[in-house]
Amino acid sequence: MSVVTNKDIFEEFTRRIREDGATDDELMEEYGGMPIYVPSWNLNGRNNLIIQDFKEGLNPKALKFKYNLSLGRIYEIIKDVREPGLF
Repeated sequence: MSVVTNKDIFEEFTRRIREDGATDDELMEEYGGMPIYVPSWNLNGRNNLIIQDFKEGLNPKALKFKYNLSLGRIYEIIKDVREPGLF
């Protein structure tokens, strides 16, 4: 069993609108009362910059200060680049 994240819910929600042409009633039936997280529009761009900086040699602690994020969040963003076989 996999964990469903807020991002997963948002992606499914937008897919239902774009691809399935879901009506308001269908969306309310499926998602009614559910908080839907809308990611920041520049989140992917920022994450790509973090990954690029990491590949160019910046360590996680330097990235933490440069992007004003927690060290844990930095590790989450770079985990696939850092040790691709482990995750």
